[in-house]
Amino acid sequence: MSTESDIKKSVWKNIFRLILPHRKRFFAVVIVGLLSTGAGLLEPLIYREAVNDVAGLFVKQAKDDTRKELGLEVQEDPVNNLIEKGIADAEKDADALSKEIEQIKVKKKPIKEPHTTTHVASRTPSQALCTLLWAVGLLFFINLIGYIFWLIADNMNIKLACYIEQRFIQSTFSHVLRLPLSFFGKRSSAAVAKQIDQSAEVTAIVNAFSQEILPEVISLIGILIIMLWQNVTLTLIAFAIIPIYLLIAWRSARKLETGLSDYYDRWEDVSGHIQDALSGIKTVKLSGAEDREVENLNKAAAGAYLDYVARGRRSNKYVFWEGVLTKLSSALVLGYGGYLTLQHRLTPGDVVMFVAYLDMLYSPIDSLASLWVSLQQNVASIARAFRLLDNHAEEKKGIELDIKRGRVEFKKVHFGYTPEREILKGLSIVIEPGKITALVGTSGAGKTTTVDLLMKLFEPNGGEILIDGQSLAMCDAASVRKQIGIVATDGAVFRGTLADNIRYKRPDASDAEVLKAAIAAGMETTLQRLANGLQTAVGENGIGLSVGERQRIQIARVLVAQPRILILDEATANLDYATEAEIKKTINEIRKEHTVIVIAHRYSMVHDADHVIVLSGGEVIEEGKPGKLIEQGGWFADFAKAADVDEEDEIEGAEDSPYEEVEE
Repeated sequence: MSTESDIKKSVWKNIFRLILPHRKRFFAVVIVGLLSTGAGLLEPLIYREAVNDVAGLFVKQAKDDTRKELGLEVQEDPVNNLIEKGIADAEKDADALSKEIEQIKVKKKPIKEPHTTTHVASRTPSQALCTLLWAVGLLFFINLIGYIFWLIADNMNIKLACYIEQRFIQSTFSHVLRLPLSFFGKRSSAAVAKQIDQSAEVTAIVNAFSQEILPEVISLIGILIIMLWQNVTLTLIAFAIIPIYLLIAWRSARKLETGLSDYYDRWEDVSGHIQDALSGIKTVKLSGAEDREVENLNKAAAGAYLDYVARGRRSNKYVFWEGVLTKLSSALVLGYGGYLTLQHRLTPGDVVMFVAYLDMLYSPIDSLASLWVSLQQNVASIARAFRLLDNHAEEKKGIELDIKRGRVEFKKVHFGYTPEREILKGLSIVIEPGKITALVGTSGAGKTTTVDLLMKLFEPNGGEILIDGQSLAMCDAASVRKQIGIVATDGAVFRGTLADNIRYKRPDASDAEVLKAAIAAGMETTLQRLANGLQTAVGENGIGLSVGERQRIQIARVLVAQPRILILDEATANLDYATEAEIKKTINEIRKEHTVIVIAHRYSMVHDADHVIVLSGGEVIEEGKPGKLIEQGGWFADFAKAADVDEEDEIEGAEDSPYEEVEE
């Protein structure tokens, strides 16, 4: 039994497998992102120089005031003195004055004393102004460069994340479509769809690694190195709060990742309720069940939203304490730094720099802590998609089926959906090509199960199924289904046009072939009534079409595909007798070169069959030509007698109910 830890490890391995094929592009994004982060680390150093130079103005002023109090001569700026002299001697030649000013600037320019950790050097107004201008320019340039690098990294990352996300969804969707039909028996289609579509989680994880985790870690290391290099004592004070902060962040992450699987189960249940109601909207309305469906949704959503609110409150509680510790740490650094400044052991610029770095220090710690919680949520969600990929029940590949004639043979086939109940009990039958073979019997006799096995929707528990001597167990399922066409009562009609639905099994069919198949399926009257004909759009699950019209679309779909073996499973159950008669004419033409299998509860569909096989309890109880079976007086004879011929004649030629017309 896999533990939660093992599941997480497996998920992380799968995530790295997603990224690994794109590692060059991934690291390119990381490097560009690091350049953006590195540019930001220089800002506090620039702040320090600017603040110290401004503070140097006050140092110079204090020195000048002291010299005045002592009666000493105040050192003045020779440039300013020369300007005053120039104003007094305005009659002098302007060119000569200009040359003299330049010479004095060069010869008597004041020496700019550097600042130290414990000493702020004096600065003149012109020196401080020059530093400020350089600081403003550098800050603008650094921020601009950092922002440009960030945009480049973000654009590269979006492209990379979308590609990985697209490939992930495609591979998961492809895998799910190849799972056996039994996989979908007890699962909500909406829940499975939600498991497949994990695009937000994939993008978030790629973003986290390429633009958040590594840049934040590098930023954190860089800040620590600079702070320790500048002042060890002040850095240790800043670090004093970090262990408590990390403990709170760790507890927050552990609490918020608890119960994530149940949390996502609830939201999938909500999606399932919505999908079920919308897919069966006609039944919902006819049953007057709108309010009941809303109530069911509210019950399902109530638990999910309560969990969501509780998780939000829990998260905010930890965020509050993390914020308090961050502010406390800043206050300690600012207070102690101010004290050191008063003791002339630290400059004002150093204090400002440390406070700036402190904000930058807690930012990556906070980001990494929040990111960890988010990643746990992403991992818990995407794990559900990986569980689909970990389902190894995918239909196995095999050899291509090559149908020459279309002879079908079942040899002692056993099958049951559950071990407790066997449906087919050693079924042995032969279906010859070029003939119409009818499978009849009571409900639950195994007729539909027989054709499902022929379509490789399920695998028999015993025995063998052959087509032209080729064992289906060795054949590729897709190649089998491409060459066998089936019309069932529960066939799907997809969103799109009528033409799109008809050519679904054979996408390359021409418009002329689609039209011919539609007419052969009895759709001529429907097409004449619709202004857009075959280009008429239909809703999901055929909303806007009558039951009979949906059935005709499926018949046309199979006819245009021209399969080597044609199966009609109650294909005319929802059609009037006139349309059924037209379809039977089409079947008679098809059977000349193809194998036709008919499953029907109407005697009218099977009385012209070449061969009839009667099933009961998963076994053959009668078989032969219809006339011969009637003469024998068995089950088929009773079936034929029960047919109400008078009613059939009366209904023949009747049209579909006017209440079942397609909506234009």
